Amino acid sequence: MLFYLKYAYTTVGTLFSVYFYILLLISTGISIGLFFFHTSISRFILLILRFFFIFLLCYPLKSYLEIYLLLMIPLVMEVSFYLDIPGSIIMQAVFIAGFLFVQKKGKAWGIEIVPAQLTTRIASAFVLVIAGILSQFIRTGGRKNKLLIRKIQHLDSAISQLSNANIGFQSYVKTLEFQILMNERKRVSREIHDTVGYALTNIIMMMEEAVRLPDEDKDKRNDLLTLVRSQAQKGLEETRAALRQLRNEKIVQLEGTGMIEEMVESFRKATGVDISVEYGNFNDFTNKEIYAIIFRIIQEGMTNAIRHGMASKIRISFWVTGSSLSVTIHDNGIGAEQIVEGIGIAGMKERLESINGVLTIQKAPDGFKVTALIPYKENDGKNQNPSC
Repeated sequence: MLFYLKYAYTTVGTLFSVYFYILLLISTGISIGLFFFHTSISRFILLILRFFFIFLLCYPLKSYLEIYLLLMIPLVMEVSFYLDIPGSIIMQAVFIAGFLFVQKKGKAWGIEIVPAQLTTRIASAFVLVIAGILSQFIRTGGRKNKLLIRKIQHLDSAISQLSNANIGFQSYVKTLEFQILMNERKRVSREIHDTVGYALTNIIMMMEEAVRLPDEDKDKRNDLLTLVRSQAQKGLEETRAALRQLRNEKIVQLEGTGMIEEMVESFRKATGVDISVEYGNFNDFTNKEIYAIIFRIIQEGMTNAIRHGMASKIRISFWVTGSSLSVTIHDNGIGAEQIVEGIGIAGMKERLESINGVLTIQKAPDGFKVTALIPYKENDGKNQNPSC
């Protein structure tokens, strides 16, 4: 519109008007095309081309910087939106410098070109600088908002997944308890059948035989009654032995690496995250205190990886070096440049400090890594376990 108002009645003529609108259409097409290219190199090339066409558009309009300025402001903002820092800042500086200094006398389309005054150019360049700064802030704020929204969505998903994991783990424990109870009932019924049932069956059979004997056959009846008493005594002893055995036996429950594997499996099923455990040269636990600490550290590490790191893969590894056991939880999440120590991390450190252990938390090139160094003796372990 500005071009039409300023040049509709000038001596430039219709040819330059056609030239102007064609280049403006090409520049606009490049601007639209930027949206469909996602590599930095392709966007860099398109932005250079866009600047070149804007320069061709506005070169004959040097004394009318408002048109040049109105075309340059979107370009400067596009640089912020499509390129990363510091490349975007460098390109913006180059474009603004080109806008400010590429002003020379000459001819175009048969008219003399008179550059705008230096003060006008500096003021226009200042406007472009402000546009560039604002666009950088807008893009940074937009990225932070997107990341925040993504984190909120992931937290909602993680809370749901962890709730499912917790429910699944509780369900597994209840199922395991029920199975143990049912197995114990079956075993008790077998013991009663094999001892009391057998003894009572023999006693009944011998008592029936004694009842059928005639009165004059007292000696045989007495022998049968003696056998009945002996069988009853034997059955009582076997019943007492079975009850003592049941009383003294402990219910078998998962512990050590078995419990860790069950916890990992529950997390894996509930969250869909790829979790692997490698035991390396480590042997299973016998020290219950160390086991409890490692169990809680792995539990907290997996929870943080899913909840805060938005990880899709978690690798847990054990390795014994000298007198130290290293337990590492390595995920492929987004990590954090600055680690904020919350209740979970503080709890992990406190548990390790109670056994003179050390907790290391660091950002890895491909994610995040938590390592626990724990004092370890060879007699703290037993049979080696395979990876799960």
